[in-house]
Amino acid sequence: MKCAVVYFSWSGNTRFAAETIAKKTGADLYEIKAETPYNSNYGKCCDEAKPECYGKTLRPIKPIEGLDLAKYDLVFVGSPNWWGTMAPPVRTWVSQNKDALKGKKVCLFQTHGGGGMQRVGKEFAETVGDAATVLSPKAFDGSSIKSSVKALEDFADERIAGK
Repeated sequence: MKCAVVYFSWSGNTRFAAETIAKKTGADLYEIKAETPYNSNYGKCCDEAKPECYGKTLRPIKPIEGLDLAKYDLVFVGSPNWWGTMAPPVRTWVSQNKDALKGKKVCLFQTHGGGGMQRVGKEFAETVGDAATVLSPKAFDGSSIKSSVKALEDFADERIAGK
């Protein structure tokens, strides 16, 4: 099964998870980048991102060089949990690529600072729509992500098996 891992990360936690999943599965790794990056100061980033999350705003993103979704059977999508939902750049990417995900298996993984899954999985599935097979999402605590390699690898193996 040919896999891709597409992710957005602000602090590095989702990046670590994405890299771990890609290494375990042999997947190609692609990063979603906002056209205008969020402020590197946490408080200022919150000021920018919070209204976008509550409003389900699409934040413009840069094109991802070399990503051809037609080549993949399974696409892992990674996002931080921001105020109970996916980060706006991820919402933008999924919305823009909805048609290209038709007929594929798609699976969300997310990192959080204590909030768990909240609405992220449900809203991800709604954004993808019913043309793709959406596998069960999984939430990983960002504060312990670097000690969660086994859990990330098990998650990847289970989703490749179709669970």
